[in-house]
Amino acid sequence: MTSFDNLLLVLSAIIAGILNIICFVLSFLYARKRNNRLVYLFSANWLFQAFFWIFDGAAHLFYSTMLMSIAFVPQIIGVPCLFIFIDLIKKERVSSIKLSFLFLIEIFVIILAFTPGGMQVIPGYGIHNVGPFRIFQILFLIYYVLMFFSWSYLTWKRAPAELRKLVNFLLFGSILFSFVTAFMYSLGGFLKIFNSLAFITHSLGSLFTIIVIWKDPRIIYILPFKAYRILVVDTNAGTGLFKYDWAELKAVDENIFSMVLQAVGSILDEVLKKGEIREIKMDQAVLLIQHERNSPVASVLVTSKSSKSLKYGLKKFNSEFIETFQSQFDGLYEVSRFRDAKKIVEHIFDFVPVYQD
Repeated sequence: MTSFDNLLLVLSAIIAGILNIICFVLSFLYARKRNNRLVYLFSANWLFQAFFWIFDGAAHLFYSTMLMSIAFVPQIIGVPCLFIFIDLIKKERVSSIKLSFLFLIEIFVIILAFTPGGMQVIPGYGIHNVGPFRIFQILFLIYYVLMFFSWSYLTWKRAPAELRKLVNFLLFGSILFSFVTAFMYSLGGFLKIFNSLAFITHSLGSLFTIIVIWKDPRIIYILPFKAYRILVVDTNAGTGLFKYDWAELKAVDENIFSMVLQAVGSILDEVLKKGEIREIKMDQAVLLIQHERNSPVASVLVTSKSSKSLKYGLKKFNSEFIETFQSQFDGLYEVSRFRDAKKIVEHIFDFVPVYQD
């Protein structure tokens, strides 16, 4: 039975599915370009969400409660992918408490989805979720969109001035994705047209997010760390050969860094011959160190936190620096020789946000 309400519901679900497919394609292409397994996980969420909307639209079109029940299967697979991505982006570890609570809600959602009485077939409209099933579905929606909003809000709050315009769009998209959607879907229990509007705002919010990240992927690296400086050191004399800053070090940090550098310069060459030093932890910073035994230089990266992406980048930078300048290591004190290393930094660490005013 076709009607305006049913047509609107089906079309809004189809549009939502298409928008989520676009989100998947954009995020997948970026993950493939950078070989970033974390963003692959992010893209998987949007693919599963697209399946959800496709089954949802089909369920309303054919008035099928079974198709609606099946629709929730890919959604409860996709949302944990989003949770894990957000946690790893924020602090590079997954909160077992948050994930356990999510799984608990998902168990109730999937059980109630396949329990008779949780859905109502409304002629001229489609499938309407009712009773405890709708309550848990709203709880599930609110919980996971709030986790998404918390990430985007912290990113917006800590973003450097250079990225401020983009993170404003990120926050706007997150508000559509979270608060606006949850509010409209709650109203959908009384005025069903709000269900269709919620489908669109939710998916538009996710698309805004993906477009912002696609335009400047540095946005997803604002929370895990704040990189300050990379320095190449002559391990024999402790002399700095090259320096590149992403953010200004405070005067006290500069003094601490200088003292640490002097200590590194006096002992690094001998210590590295006996074993590998990868990190030196300070009260408010971490020094990441990369050194190859057959080379007289070491690369040191100053950051607020240790990070796998920074460690990988530092290792790659150190190798390319040695490969590019090894023929000039006979005169290490002529530091002007190494100015072109700036290009290597900007290529390898293009994901690092810049906080210079």
